[in-house]
Amino acid sequence: MNAPHRSRAGVQGAVYTLRCFVAFDLAPNVLTKIGELQRQLAATDADVRWVRPEGMHATLKFLGRVKTDCLPRLQSALTAAVCEQSALRLQVRGLGAFPNLRRPQVLWVGFVGSGLQELARSVDAVAMTLGFEAENRAFHGHVTLGRVNSLRGWPQLEALFKEHLNDDFGSTEVRSVVLYRSQLQAGGSVYSALWTIPLQQNKGGHHDD
Repeated sequence: MNAPHRSRAGVQGAVYTLRCFVAFDLAPNVLTKIGELQRQLAATDADVRWVRPEGMHATLKFLGRVKTDCLPRLQSALTAAVCEQSALRLQVRGLGAFPNLRRPQVLWVGFVGSGLQELARSVDAVAMTLGFEAENRAFHGHVTLGRVNSLRGWPQLEALFKEHLNDDFGSTEVRSVVLYRSQLQAGGSVYSALWTIPLQQNKGGHHDD
């Protein structure tokens, strides 16, 4: 006789880990424009794993594995750290690659505007107090377009990519930060928002042109 099946979700008081990151969302019209360019770039058939527009977020801090019993403390600490910060207005502008276009690994769209570095530092500082590792690289706000698997087809993609280095995709307002759960599946990562922390809406954001 088989032993009764017990799902992990049904074990009261059990502690699991979730793969999480802190991010903010982009305005729908901005995502539409990014998606239009992405389709042009993908038509080159270069060996790139493109990020679905509906899955695009601007990551402030990748946390990795987070224990479920740590989530309430994380939410409380992040809320205290960022809820008094003003909403930001950013221009979504410019393309680039990490580490560079000669050895591309990640293709991205960047931001222009003030306040984003400070917001990322606040999130990182809070995470450190809860035992997460500090960022060892300077924060560079961006949205990932795709990840380069190999240099097959790269010359054609690079030529087109360089034609759009200074493209402007419009402005986006950062009104809140979100803790996302990332679940790796066969078709790619699936993201779900666990909770959202609003920023101050009455102080206005900054905008650099």
